[in-house]
Amino acid sequence: MLSPLVYAYIGDAVYELYVRNKVISENPDLTPYLYYLKTTMYVRASSQAVAIKKLYEKLDENEKRIVKRGRNAKTKTISKNAKLSDYKYATALETLIGYLYLENNIERLEYILSQVYEIITQEYQTSKNN
Repeated sequence: MLSPLVYAYIGDAVYELYVRNKVISENPDLTPYLYYLKTTMYVRASSQAVAIKKLYEKLDENEKRIVKRGRNAKTKTISKNAKLSDYKYATALETLIGYLYLENNIERLEYILSQVYEIITQEYQTSKNN
């Protein structure tokens, strides 16, 4: 088994690509700058932290173990724009995504990605309406 930070490294890329594809497919006529603005909502640590916390109970025991390993991983870098706790939970989510991707568990990966995207979309819409 790889280091949780290795899983998070690849998970970050997989998640970013998923979000970019989803945003483009839902909004085919935007400028690159507007795509950037839309995607930042999904890839910021605070959004990812909310998503993994809401999704946690839907995970199986192995996935929960991977998430915990990712959350507890000792990183040498910390985001300048995120609270430490959000950063750790975002790393946990990326670790799970990277793990599923590298294990070639594509069906489960697609489910997790779609759930995360939906959770963040709902959170954004709720906060926008309040």
